[in-house]
Amino acid sequence: MKTEDRSQQIEADICVMGAGMVGAAVACAMADKGFKVAVVEPFMPEEYHASQAPDLRMSALNKHSIDLLQDLGAYEHILQMRYRDYDCLQVWEDEFAKTSFSASDIGESKLGIFAENRIIQLALLKCFRLQYAESIQVFPHKAKHIDIKTGTLQLDNDVSIKSALIVGADGANSQVRRSAAIGQTGWDYEQLANLILIETSERLPDTTWQQFTPSGPLACLPMHDNYACLVWYANASASAELNGANLQTLKQMIEVSFPPLLGDFSVLEHANFPLRRAHANQYWRSKAVLIGDAAHTINPLAGQGVNLGFKDVAALADALERYGLDDLKSSLTSYEKARRHQNLLMMSSMDVLYSVFSNKIGPLKLVRNIALGAAQHAGPVKNMALKYAMGI
Repeated sequence: MKTEDRSQQIEADICVMGAGMVGAAVACAMADKGFKVAVVEPFMPEEYHASQAPDLRMSALNKHSIDLLQDLGAYEHILQMRYRDYDCLQVWEDEFAKTSFSASDIGESKLGIFAENRIIQLALLKCFRLQYAESIQVFPHKAKHIDIKTGTLQLDNDVSIKSALIVGADGANSQVRRSAAIGQTGWDYEQLANLILIETSERLPDTTWQQFTPSGPLACLPMHDNYACLVWYANASASAELNGANLQTLKQMIEVSFPPLLGDFSVLEHANFPLRRAHANQYWRSKAVLIGDAAHTINPLAGQGVNLGFKDVAALADALERYGLDDLKSSLTSYEKARRHQNLLMMSSMDVLYSVFSNKIGPLKLVRNIALGAAQHAGPVKNMALKYAMGI
C-alpha cells in the first residue's frame, strides 16, 4: 500500500470511493486482476487489540463471502482476530412451528461466521499492505468534487485523481451516486433495529435464532467467547424507550420480551439504526459504477446485506476481467445484468417475509405458523433455500 502522493494529479486505472468492507474488498479484487487502484477513505477504522470490547455492528458471512475473502487473502486475518462459527439457524413465531436450518443437512460444517464489521474491514485493509502493496494507494481525504464524465476526483487537499472508472462503494448516502445523478426508489420501514451487546454467564450454542412477533423480530447472534448481539426491531417510540433505559432496566426488558434462551447475562452496550430499503434506478453511468449499499440497502432481517455487496464485488471483477476498461460499457452492462435482478429478488423476498410476520392478523398468523411448520419438513426445498442463502 503506497502512501499519498502530494503531486497535483494522480493517475489510476480504478478509483474506489470508500474503504468499508465492500469498498476494501473491491479494491483488493481489482488489484488482484492487475489494475492500479486508488482508494479514497477519510475515516479509517481503529486498529484491533484483543482487549477491546466487541463492536455492536457485525455481519453474518455466508459461504460465498468466505470464499471471496479467502481468495483475496483476508479470511486468514479474520481468523487471527476474532469471529464465531455458526452451524444452525432457527426461526419461529410460536414454539410449535419452529423451523431449523442446519449445516449438516446440506453436507456443510457450518452455515457461516459472525464477525464484527471492523474486523472484516481491518482484515481487508491488511491485504492492502501485504499482497497488494504495489497496486493500491490510499488517500485519507474527502472528495470535494466528482466528475463522472472524465473520471476525475478532486480531493480536499487539492490533489486530483484521474481514473478510467470510479467505483462508488461509499454507502447508502453515496456521494458518487449523487454526482452521477442516479436516483433511487425505496421507503422507510418506520422501525429501528436496536442492537444490544450482552455477555452471558455460559457460552451460547453455535446457533443463531430469530423469533417473529407482531411488533417485529427478536434475534440473537452469537459472538466470540461469551458475547452475543441481540437485535430488537421496534417502532420509534419503543426504540426511544429502549435507548433511554439504563443497562439494568434494559436487561429486565429483555428478560420479559425475549425467549428464555440466554441464561444469565449482563448488558454492556446498545445502539440503534433506522431500517430503510433503497435501490438505485441504475447501477452505472458514464465512468461511475455503484456497488454494495451505494446501489442497494436491504432490510437486515436475514443478514444478507454485506453478502450481497460481496457478490457485487465478484460480479464486477468478473465483468472487468472479461471486457476490460477499454470496453467499459460492456463491462458495466454485464455487471448490472448479473446483479440487479438478483439483488432485487433478495430485497423483495425480505420485504414479503417482513410484511407477512409483522402484524397481528389472526387468520394470517395461523397460515404463517402452518407454513413454518411445513417448512421444517420440506426436505429438498428447505435445503435449496438454505443453499441459496449461503450463496452456494
